[in-house]
Amino acid sequence: MTLILRNNDLQGLFKLEDYIEAVELGYREKGKGRAANFARKCAWFDKDGSVHSDRSRRPEGLPALKFKAAAISDISAAGMNVYTTGMTGDLQTFQLLFDTVTGELLSIMEVLYYDWFKTAAVAAVAAKYLSPEGPLKMALFGSGRHARTELHAVKAVCDLQRVQVFSRKEEPLRKFCVSMSKELDIEVVPVLSPDHALEGANMVTTMTTSAQPVFDSKSLTESQVHVNAMGRHDPWAREVDENFVVNSKVVLDEWECGLDEAGEVLIPIADGLMTTEDVYADLGDVVSGNKPARQKDWTYSIFLSGGVAVEDVAVAKMIYEKAIANNVGEEIAFGLPYEWEM
Repeated sequence: MTLILRNNDLQGLFKLEDYIEAVELGYREKGKGRAANFARKCAWFDKDGSVHSDRSRRPEGLPALKFKAAAISDISAAGMNVYTTGMTGDLQTFQLLFDTVTGELLSIMEVLYYDWFKTAAVAAVAAKYLSPEGPLKMALFGSGRHARTELHAVKAVCDLQRVQVFSRKEEPLRKFCVSMSKELDIEVVPVLSPDHALEGANMVTTMTTSAQPVFDSKSLTESQVHVNAMGRHDPWAREVDENFVVNSKVVLDEWECGLDEAGEVLIPIADGLMTTEDVYADLGDVVSGNKPARQKDWTYSIFLSGGVAVEDVAVAKMIYEKAIANNVGEEIAFGLPYEWEM
């Protein structure tokens, strides 16, 4: 039997801390060589009727089908995440989950709800291993739905004391800060400019759709700063400028994915300002202990997130087991008898 799980089935099934635990497991298994991750592939549908997968054509805004896959041996799970973007209908995104012992298709899941929490969990894992020790003052760029869960997740693993938020939409920004101050019981304040957001900040989170850097890193006032760049993941786009990146310990979410999509490193590499050898690690290296987590003598560090399949599979297996235990979802049967006849 295959379990069908829809977005409303997943609501309230898990706490945010559970997502963090699952994401951390996925990256640890990847770093230990017990997981395989396959980078995102895209099929863009061009205006002339052709279909291509060429990122160098900068297909921003074109309708696309995108997919990524991973397998994690320790939890006997593998899966593929498939989704559409830029089409006339609503965003469609699904996760297929397989048992790697029996080969059974365990589940087909709608992904939008769990992806909201999974992305926040990734930010939390990166902050746990890479942010400076002690109290954190965060500069946050963006005040949308994902920004809310990101703050909750980082506060769950770090001593987050204050957040200074910049967004171009004044009224939603004000409401966001009022709401988040109450939810987190800390100061979450709107600011008038990127420079004001950076004042005294030793952590920065970007969660925007901007293709250009959202702040000038020369305006940073602290000597030790970590950045979680969580928004764009296109080779021609970047939320963080090259000055910060080339002077940082750069941590990708996953080597192949990051060097295929992360404009923060691909643009400076193309400009001759750095090479792939200047990239410190991917998150699996750090979580598994292959590479040290943040050291006291580090100045700047940056984590570049595009969303990789090893996160999806780890979270999906956790959700599936919880759903089965709680009789959540709808079971359907595949593999029913049939005849080989015309």
